[in-house]
Amino acid sequence: MKTFKFSYILTAIIFFSSCGIDQMATKYDTVNFTTTPPVLQAHGGKVSLNLDANFPAKYFAKKATVDFTPVLVYNEGETAFKTIIIQGEEATGGEATIFNATGGGFKYQDKITYTDKMVNSRLELRATAKQKDKEKVLGPVNIANGVIATSTRVKDNEDLANNNHGYEHETILEESATIYFLVNQSNIRTTEKSDADITELKKFSKNGYKTHSIEIISYASPEGAVNMNDNVSEKRMKSTLNYTKRLLKSMKVEGARNNDLYTESSVGEDWEGFESLIKDSDIKDKRKINNIVNSISDVEVREQQIRDLAEIYDAIEDNVLPQLRKATIIIRSYEPKRSDEEIASLSITNPNELSVEELLFSATLADNEIDQTKIYNKAVELHNDWRGYNNIACIHIANGDLNSAMDYLNKATSIKEENSDISTNKGIIAARIGKLANAQVLFDKANTTERNQAILDIRQGEYNKAVRYFKNSKSHNATLAKLMNGSNNVACNESTAECYYLNSIAKLRSGDNDGAINMLKKAINANSKFKSEAVNDYEFYNLRSASNFIDLTK
Repeated sequence: MKTFKFSYILTAIIFFSSCGIDQMATKYDTVNFTTTPPVLQAHGGKVSLNLDANFPAKYFAKKATVDFTPVLVYNEGETAFKTIIIQGEEATGGEATIFNATGGGFKYQDKITYTDKMVNSRLELRATAKQKDKEKVLGPVNIANGVIATSTRVKDNEDLANNNHGYEHETILEESATIYFLVNQSNIRTTEKSDADITELKKFSKNGYKTHSIEIISYASPEGAVNMNDNVSEKRMKSTLNYTKRLLKSMKVEGARNNDLYTESSVGEDWEGFESLIKDSDIKDKRKINNIVNSISDVEVREQQIRDLAEIYDAIEDNVLPQLRKATIIIRSYEPKRSDEEIASLSITNPNELSVEELLFSATLADNEIDQTKIYNKAVELHNDWRGYNNIACIHIANGDLNSAMDYLNKATSIKEENSDISTNKGIIAARIGKLANAQVLFDKANTTERNQAILDIRQGEYNKAVRYFKNSKSHNATLAKLMNGSNNVACNESTAECYYLNSIAKLRSGDNDGAINMLKKAINANSKFKSEAVNDYEFYNLRSASNFIDLTK
């Protein structure tokens, strides 16, 4: 009799224990699951899931736990979100508790990395109830369909860092000479006319280059009356101008007789030069002298206070003031240049006659990528210049061959350590393959263009930042940024299929279904691939049963 009673009790315990999770399985359809938004969306390269679950009273077994795993299922596979464990009131190990008498719920958030395969998908919630040693599969339940991936429609038109040839169509060469004068004098001494810098000026003038400009600047040392110093500075300017004209005419310098090429200026007392010379000198109390210069506006009072520094004024008078009694002659000339036609021809026939800057520039004159690549390789061969490999990488980036591009960028860094251009181009590659954090590091390192940063901001889901850059633009990426930032009253002004498609989505989001259809028709007429894209795009979910949409996409 006791044995029978014990057996009965054990059987009852097993029955009621299993009955808990069996009943949960039977009534699983009474549990409510809601995703916000109802269709998943991709932002910043991720698909975010916000899930609310609500359990009715008397549903959740007190000693049970349930493992919930949302899984995004698509044609070529599936991707699971993290698993969350929910427990009954007498169980342990869960992240949230549901009471049997009152029911309850939990909130869930997670992200997975987005891929293009996820557009046409379903979100399945898989669950396994557990109580002691018994398990029971609940569901699965389909709780959402598809992923809206409009944010990924970024146009790959970043600023490639390949404008680095350094070639100038116009280069101004410059040579200068300084003539020093005795105190209060303006005549040019014979010794100054044969000084080393005058010799260099003559040598420069003999090049025969076309003259850009000739400038004369005269000064006076800050000693004595201001008016007197202004006058002596003016006289020095005139005497130096006359000497320069005679010199250049005698050397038959181009433009020497053209008065329009000459500019003259008389500075007068050269306090700026005085302060600079004092700062660089070994004179004691030089900080005190410069404090006087900077704090006293009346130049005569300023001069007198400096003169009052009797113990150091002799050093100023001997070593500083003579360097300020001067006039400077500056001759600027145009550097002779080859024509673009000559450069283009030599880049093919005899590239070793070109400088590396001319050779790299010649690639911009080539009309096909094969010739450009040959030129860039020649720049590496002849000059071991990293820019050749970097610019070949840009050709591959433009063609979407990112692996080859990265190979060439690595070759560039084998010649020269990574710099702004290389980091920018590596950042563009990282952004396009979804390594957004790495792209940001590289862009920061390169101090890349605002445009590149704005495009990366769209990819990262930082739409408000991107909109600030694209504020007045109606380009493809500007329209995308504004659309993703919540502005539906936008329109792309580029005549491309991609822009028409974005405009269709904008019309749809603003409630203009007819306008959306018209724009979609333009997109499909421009590129038929948008027919299948629209069919699978959940932006158009509410139009799928409309006859005009069906006719357009069939």
